[in-house]
Amino acid sequence: MTMDERKQKILESIVLDYVETAEPVGSRAMVKKHGLKISAATVRNEMADLEDMGYLEQPHTSAGRIPSQKGFRYFVDCMMESQELSEQEIDLLYQMAKNNVKDWDEVISGIAQFLSQITHYTSFIIMPAVHTSQFRFLQLVPLEKGRAVILLVTDTGLIMHRKIEIPESITPEELATIAEVLNRTFSAKKMGEITRSDLQTIRNDLNKRKKVMEVTLEAIDSLLESSSGERVVVSGLINLLKEPEFRDLDKLKRIIALLEEDVVLRSIVPNEVSDQVDILIGNENPLQDMKDLSMVFTGYKSFGELGKIGLIGPVRMEYWKATGTIEAVRSIVQEIIQKYY
Repeated sequence: MTMDERKQKILESIVLDYVETAEPVGSRAMVKKHGLKISAATVRNEMADLEDMGYLEQPHTSAGRIPSQKGFRYFVDCMMESQELSEQEIDLLYQMAKNNVKDWDEVISGIAQFLSQITHYTSFIIMPAVHTSQFRFLQLVPLEKGRAVILLVTDTGLIMHRKIEIPESITPEELATIAEVLNRTFSAKKMGEITRSDLQTIRNDLNKRKKVMEVTLEAIDSLLESSSGERVVVSGLINLLKEPEFRDLDKLKRIIALLEEDVVLRSIVPNEVSDQVDILIGNENPLQDMKDLSMVFTGYKSFGELGKIGLIGPVRMEYWKATGTIEAVRSIVQEIIQKYY
């Protein structure tokens, strides 16, 4: 048997109806809803053929059919057209990014939230390590009494920051002196080349300002540690609760626990990603507990390194919407990085 035009139309109709309702699709309802110019009996015969070919399945409790994972794969590869974001949605994302442009972490968190809210799936963004970026300069900026913020800037424009507690007697001039010593020590070094021995050298040079130096260097140590590996932002895990596939709470708990582990999430996204959108459907995922999930993802360039953006949802996923959304968000992220960083 071959996948002719009529079978394609019937498979497409079943995919769209099943994604919308989460219920098996019957021949009579399909003819009526989609205005097919063939009889329900003919549709039933074609559905039986599609089942024999592996594109449909028949749940034992129903006379209707649902797409198999093979059927979803055929639909995605051969029939689907991605759905673009509306101008209003794009404007909303731009505005959010521009409002937080001074803080890249806030931009990324906002994008992850946008993705999960607009698609109703779980979103993730894997931010790449910045160990190849070169230290550019550091500032200690006084806030209210007893508090300051460290701003560490790399040659790629990445700004990292930490708030610190300082003695109330420390003046802005003394903070500037400390920053000068730090800048002199770190000058022209790559982030991955700054070591704890460098921090100890500074401690010795500025021993008389020990209290400020301790909290400053601890904060820098924390910044270096957070930038030395990939960071993962996840949003919208609660969206999985709304999907009928996950009414089994034990299964849902295992999936949520899995997705809350940064190491696990990094391991299930392929290392080699491009700027094209890729889709893993159900059993194509590497972990057993991911077999009931699909993942739509792509790569993006972040300060010379490769990051990843994606969505996770049930196999019964609106792939056309997820793909179009991921494509648009990747383009906007690249534009924001080029324009503001």
